[in-house]
Amino acid sequence: MTCAEYRAAMSARLDGEDAGGTNGHEHSCAGCARWLATARRLRDFSARAPGPSAEWSEGLLGRLGLGQAEDRGSAEDLDRGEERGEDRA
Repeated sequence: MTCAEYRAAMSARLDGEDAGGTNGHEHSCAGCARWLATARRLRDFSARAPGPSAEWSEGLLGRLGLGQAEDRGSAEDLDRGEERGEDRA
């Protein structure tokens, strides 16, 4: 197994995907062992990080032209409109 194959498989596994076996590559490759330790720390840090604030989210939606939350309707409203072929522009 190459380092690239191992890292792709472990990245998928860290994301919760079934990645098959890795043959313990990290035990014989110091570079991949370091990569795995760093990837695990990043995953754990990201899982504990708070999401964006409501203000940030509203600002992003505004910049995307989606307006205020009250103006957008619910996800169900959007889905129903798409089913009927309506455009919410």
